Amino acid sequence: MRASRLALLFPLVLAAGCQDLSDLIDDAAGDPAPSGSQISAEFSDTAPFTVTVDPAELTAAIEALEVAEEADEGYDRSLFPHWRDGDGNGCDARDDVLVAQDRSGNLTEADCDGAMTGEWISMYDGETVTASGDIDIDHFVPLKEAWGSGAHAWTQEDRQAYANSIDNQWHLIAVTAASNRSKSDKDPADWMPSDESVWCVYTWAWVEVKTEWNLSVDEAEKAALLEYAGTC
Repeated sequence: MRASRLALLFPLVLAAGCQDLSDLIDDAAGDPAPSGSQISAEFSDTAPFTVTVDPAELTAAIEALEVAEEADEGYDRSLFPHWRDGDGNGCDARDDVLVAQDRSGNLTEADCDGAMTGEWISMYDGETVTASGDIDIDHFVPLKEAWGSGAHAWTQEDRQAYANSIDNQWHLIAVTAASNRSKSDKDPADWMPSDESVWCVYTWAWVEVKTEWNLSVDEAEKAALLEYAGTC
């Protein structure tokens, strides 16, 4: 491939006179196309982050996940101590997410531990919510799903870290209570957001969480993820 490109350039060198061969190569090659999914912490229209998904990279990430049957026996929500103030800023993880994902720009840590008025757009159904009491904070990969996919073997400390992680805007997400209850603990084989425009991003975020926390997928879940990756 490289040799054939150079062969095509030689006639151009003769015609170009003083133009340097390296300039011609640069002109022919152009700027390299960006590769991989491009992620930004800025809000998209419906999600609290922006990502331009590379379908090939997403498919490879899905294929790289361990496939295993879920081990749901023994699950209890209390095994994932949640809504803790892990960073000591006076806000528990729920309030941290409410402040971080508020689009009004009016909320700060001083608003924690009370009812908040802001603006949140629920990624799952596209609804705009202004009262924090109408918002659920969803674990993108639900706690029960995480338990069955590997967290049953974690320490309590690791499960608490998972339940309260605010490192990425897609790990915990502010959504309408109705859409969160609809999702419950289902994986993409059984549930996807009613807003089909976010299916690609939803799939990407699900795979990101599973990959980061070394969680497995079952056969039906993997097949669904691969199908939805095709919407990207």
